[in-house]
Amino acid sequence: MKASVIVLLVLVLGGSLASAEVIDLSQCTVVIPAGADGASVFVTPAATGVPFTSAFAVGGGTVDATVTASLITNFGNPVPGYPADDMWIATTGGGLVLCSGGGQPDGATDANGQAFWTAPVAGGGSSAGEDLQVFIAGVPLSFSVPLYFNSADLNGDLQVNLSDISVFTQALATYSWAADFNNDTVVNLSDISRFVPAIGVSCD
Repeated sequence: MKASVIVLLVLVLGGSLASAEVIDLSQCTVVIPAGADGASVFVTPAATGVPFTSAFAVGGGTVDATVTASLITNFGNPVPGYPADDMWIATTGGGLVLCSGGGQPDGATDANGQAFWTAPVAGGGSSAGEDLQVFIAGVPLSFSVPLYFNSADLNGDLQVNLSDISVFTQALATYSWAADFNNDTVVNLSDISRFVPAIGVSCD
């Protein structure tokens, strides 16, 4: 970990470098509920996709895929009140492209040092095969979870326009998971019903 990040974490928790209780990234965890492995979250640049609580299970149907990050210190204590602005999600291969502030949790960590992601994400792109990571002060936690994202913004330029219409049309003829918005292994009318309302949207 870079020295600047260590200093930042010390300042957040209080104390000095000589005897400080700091966030221990190796003890922090990221989890999703049982049964949510492999689920997908449909996102749009305008955050009009589905919440994590209504993610799509493999094969279709919905499942709660709330992401919970637990921040723990080197003394084994929780970190309450850690600011949401300094936490965000990403995917291991960069397939999920976020609008500014689009990957932050619902709020600061609670009394148990936990932050939650439940609200719809503002972003685009597709992260098939890329696990989700949580970043704290710009540093990824060592834990990652098998939760995936796709978007009406198929090309990840943070706007849904003619380019995306072209890609989606191709997916109707030749299956592409990126356009399988409800994760049911087929691109059909149900995906069209999610794609069409998003045409023309971009980051706020």
